[in-house]
Amino acid sequence: MNDAKIDFLYLNEKEMIEAGVTDMRRCIDVMTEVYDLMGKGDYVMGGKNKNSHGILISFPDEPEFPNMPKNGPDRRFMAMVAYLGGRFNVAGEKWYGSNRDNLQKGLPRSILMLVLNDADSGAPLAFMSGNLVSSVRTGAIPGVGAKYLARPDSKTCALIGAGVISRTSFMALAEVCHNLDTVK
Repeated sequence: MNDAKIDFLYLNEKEMIEAGVTDMRRCIDVMTEVYDLMGKGDYVMGGKNKNSHGILISFPDEPEFPNMPKNGPDRRFMAMVAYLGGRFNVAGEKWYGSNRDNLQKGLPRSILMLVLNDADSGAPLAFMSGNLVSSVRTGAIPGVGAKYLARPDSKTCALIGAGVISRTSFMALAEVCHNLDTVK
C-alpha cells in the first residue's frame, strides 16, 4: 500500500463566498477566458462526441423497488464532467440533484456539488458546495455576451423570470453595461 497523502480542499458555501465566488467581474473575466479555450478546442466534456452536457439519471413512474425514487417534477440526478486546459488544466464534475419537493423541506430545488481533480494524476483538489458558484457562473454568461455585443450606451435590459439565474444575469449585465437604468 502506498503511504502517499492526498489532501484536498473542502469548501462549504460560506467558504466559497469568502473565497470570492460572488465577484461577478472576476467571473465574467474567467468565463471569457474559458470560452476562448473552448473556441480553441482546449476542453473535453463527457459523451461520445466529447461535448455532452451530462449524463442523466431519470426514475421510473412506477418503481419496482420500495426505496427507489419515483419520477416527479424536476426529479433527477446528473453528472456533468469536463476537462479544461489552459492555465486551469483541471478535470471536474458537477453533481446535480434536483427535486421540486425539496422546497417543502426547506431545501433548494437543486443541490449541486463540485469536484475538481488534478488532470494528470486524478487526485482530488477540491470538493465544493456548487449552488452559488453555478448560479454566478450561469449568470455571468449574459455578461460575457453583453461585453462584446451590447451597445455601449445601453440603458435597458430584459430578463425573463424572477429566479436566481435572472438575478445573477442582472448582476452580470450591470457589471458590463454601466448605463442601465431600466429592467423589463
